[in-house]
Amino acid sequence: MTSASVFKFLTKLPAIIIGTMRIVDGVKNATGADKKAAVLAAIPDSVALAEFVVERDLLNDEKVKELLSAAVDAQHAANKAWDALRDVVVKKVPQ
Repeated sequence: MTSASVFKFLTKLPAIIIGTMRIVDGVKNATGADKKAAVLAAIPDSVALAEFVVERDLLNDEKVKELLSAAVDAQHAANKAWDALRDVVVKKVPQ
């Protein structure tokens, strides 16, 4: 990392910290039905913050789209595996 890129990152650091804190606080402080709305509202803010940091349009990047799709598929498979594991464990536990 060059000194110029370090300096550039350091100039962005306050905005990154404030943006991250705002996103986390918005989700953390929400309760009940507002929690889902807070998570949904945090998604575009999180993407905008990430794009600010890396200085490119992430959602229009083909490689990012490809990897995001793979991550969603992997998460879906992991969720199914956890559900199956839970079902096996629950069935073995005496009721």
